[in-house]
Amino acid sequence: MTQERCPVYTISVVSRQEYNVVIVLKMRAESGKIPIYSIIVPPESFGILFMEGESLPAVNRAVYGVKHVKGVMRGITNVDEVMKVLKPVKPTVDIDVNDEVEIVADVLKGSRARVTFVDKEKGVVRVELLDSAFPMPLDLKITEVKLIRKSQ
Repeated sequence: MTQERCPVYTISVVSRQEYNVVIVLKMRAESGKIPIYSIIVPPESFGILFMEGESLPAVNRAVYGVKHVKGVMRGITNVDEVMKVLKPVKPTVDIDVNDEVEIVADVLKGSRARVTFVDKEKGVVRVELLDSAFPMPLDLKITEVKLIRKSQ
């Protein structure tokens, strides 16, 4: 007995609106009896969804006119690509307490800070800005900082 797989399509959506779009798509697929079998939202917010459906016209019919949907990307998405997004590789950055780092994301991009706490399991660091007049602790992802100088 062979098991058939339905094609997986990538849907581009407005970042941070993934769950709102999923709710609308779920209701639309159920009420309109559109053959959509699953909708996957990656754990990190990338502005994409993966939708398993019977065919491309069925997926297009489901997403047509939904607010915050940018469009359906061309072609069928490989299952290996979906698995890479669902199980991202943990960054192996050797950052310790009292290290000096540079912030590479958000509004404070380019600011220097000193690390006060590291949670390697969650991938979070707490830093205090060096340029500020008073200590202001910020919790950032390890990927949002770049090591400048190790502490002695």
